[in-house]
Amino acid sequence: MHCLLPLFHILVLYCFIVFGFRADIRADSNRDGKVDLVGNTDLTHKLSTSNNAGAIFLANIGDTDRRCSKSALQGRPPSNEELAACNDASNDLQRSPRFMAPLRTVPIPSLSRKAYGTKAYGTIAITNAEARKNVRIFRREGFQWLITPAGYRFPPSQPGKGLELGIDGRNTRRPGEWDGRVTIQCTVHDKGKTSVDSVKLRVAPILTHHHSESVRQIITTAGNNTGNFFQGRFVSALEGALAKMDIKIPLFQFNASDDIWAQDFFEPGYTGMPGPDGPIALQIMICSAQDGRIAGRQVFEYLRGPETGAVQHPGGARDEINSMGNLETIPPYIFNGREYPAGRIILGTHGLKKPHILEFLLAQEVQDPLLLDTDWLAIGHVDEFIQFLPSNNSLGWVMLFPDPQEGLNLLRRAQSAGHGSVRAFSRQNDTEGNPHDLFGVPGGLRGVPSYTINDLLSQNHTVEANARFSKRIKTNIDLLKRETGIKDTDIYAVPAVFRTSLTYPPNVGVDPKRNGSSELAASLYPSTINGLVLSDTQYLAPNPWGPVIGGVDIMADAALKVYGRLGFNVGFVDNWNSHHTWGGEVHCATNTVWDRSYWW
Repeated sequence: MHCLLPLFHILVLYCFIVFGFRADIRADSNRDGKVDLVGNTDLTHKLSTSNNAGAIFLANIGDTDRRCSKSALQGRPPSNEELAACNDASNDLQRSPRFMAPLRTVPIPSLSRKAYGTKAYGTIAITNAEARKNVRIFRREGFQWLITPAGYRFPPSQPGKGLELGIDGRNTRRPGEWDGRVTIQCTVHDKGKTSVDSVKLRVAPILTHHHSESVRQIITTAGNNTGNFFQGRFVSALEGALAKMDIKIPLFQFNASDDIWAQDFFEPGYTGMPGPDGPIALQIMICSAQDGRIAGRQVFEYLRGPETGAVQHPGGARDEINSMGNLETIPPYIFNGREYPAGRIILGTHGLKKPHILEFLLAQEVQDPLLLDTDWLAIGHVDEFIQFLPSNNSLGWVMLFPDPQEGLNLLRRAQSAGHGSVRAFSRQNDTEGNPHDLFGVPGGLRGVPSYTINDLLSQNHTVEANARFSKRIKTNIDLLKRETGIKDTDIYAVPAVFRTSLTYPPNVGVDPKRNGSSELAASLYPSTINGLVLSDTQYLAPNPWGPVIGGVDIMADAALKVYGRLGFNVGFVDNWNSHHTWGGEVHCATNTVWDRSYWW
């Protein structure tokens, strides 16, 4: 290898002597945010396109001036495909040059520029047909960036002083279509001689956020247009709880759909690359892979903007396995020689069925999705039983899970202390009734159960079912331990109790085989791990409404102790009628946009 390097330099020098000029195109191949035309720092990885080396560029799919979003809300509603196809890179205008990656050529001042004879000229080409459909090359002319089509000839003065080019993508990495790789070829012609050089780049992946980042925005669904006044009450309670906790994070409310599950119809993500003044990132909203879920269109219609784009992976069914509550991200870690600087995705499977979005996430290659078993849950989402929180430990994070055995033991201890006749739930029913009866659908709880702790513990089916669920949770935790190296000392159990027979109306995404099942789990008490992580010290949980003994809700108190040990201040919000009765909680009802991280 050491012999080959001098030989390479000899050949380059020979070509320069024979032809008198040499094409040399460069990109930010060492990922320091700039192109080195003087030294050789961008030469080592000039032809690399791995996730760890080589130049990267962005899919420039924001919506400057909200041109596409405004158009989508006027006249005939566009199809899902049309909605996603319109963005800043959907034609040949450069609307957002700050999201281009730089390309430069080394100046060749010796090129012929005489008015007679054959003038020198240069060309820039994308060598691969698939990449040509997905990549744009622009040239700088004065204050403008102009598209550079195939065959465009640069006059000798331009390669003579060095070309200033920019590259961006019309698309991101797509399974079975384009892996994001592109080769840019620079050719210089002069006096019958030709010199050719190439540089390779790859479009940056779309990545998901994790809880070790900082929250920039909270998102939920407005209650005024849902036809469900309980949702409006939840939003008011959410605003009140955030104010009480002195949280200043902006709250955005969707209001164009009656879909109350803001966590489920999209997942905030991002794409990024190095820049001269630090990372350059574009927020990317990932629409759930549920073609028939109208609420997902809102991310294209209302969230896109100059610094925010959106993508969808079409072809997925309106099935809960494809909801984004079934996607969470382990914070960054290194274990067994594998490194995940942007964190690692977890997804839930239902038996042999896998989420449709899996193919898209695998195509990004960076967060290597880990598949967990969620087939024991009626809804079947990973956010129902796994939570990651930032921590000052060696990992930088901890893991929490709902522990049904500890939940039952908490009730048994209360029973043994003589409190078995206390109501198992401290919440009272609302005066106007419960959603199950009010809206005439066969789902959810029929109000707040009135039975006592004794009654609950005498339900053999509930006790036996929770023992089964505990084993399924342990199997998943064991897998996470093997994959991440997390130790038992960094895993925390939060008392919980599950129920069965969660029933939904038809055509809302719950598999008929799962709907109403007496074998599958849903939270009996509002699950405190299914909440809103606001910072590394603030957490908003659903009020569990456990038994009150001596003036203390024993379920809430148990949760407070766990989160308190981890340094979190916990606020509670009531989501019983708005979401819990249908099998979801605060996390399911909200979403969060986070600051972006390095991944390269």
